Amino acid sequence: MLSIQISSPGKVELVEQEKPTLLSDQVLIRIHYVGFCGSDLNTYLGRNPLAISPVIPGHEIGGTVEAVGKDVPAGLFAEGMSVTVNPYTACGKCSSCRKGRPNACEHNQTLGVQRNGAMSDYIAVPWGKVIPAPGISPRDCAL
Repeated sequence: MLSIQISSPGKVELVEQEKPTLLSDQVLIRIHYVGFCGSDLNTYLGRNPLAISPVIPGHEIGGTVEAVGKDVPAGLFAEGMSVTVNPYTACGKCSSCRKGRPNACEHNQTLGVQRNGAMSDYIAVPWGKVIPAPGISPRDCAL
């Protein structure tokens, strides 16, 4: 599978990677569109102190369901369904999470910043992060 990787400030490469292995609680998404936002630009410019390097950018995602893990609740997702993804993680234990502010989690791991993002052919994510978007095109999901 092909991925776009920011390997160092000002340097972007097309890299070959293994297609993600689908875990039992995940959804495999075929990526159709990915927005390139300000955090991606700042990572490319070397101005994002939170970004790992190298990193595959991309957290504004529009794709379709390719496969569903065996432990994903039945009926939530169907092959070919248009979806987007909540790109953030939250620990549920830090002060911000306990106050109902998971967006400010001390241990957040954003796709394309602290962990590899979606500028790839496929991405596998926990089912709870996948947002069904029936009637919305993958292009519009990325917006």
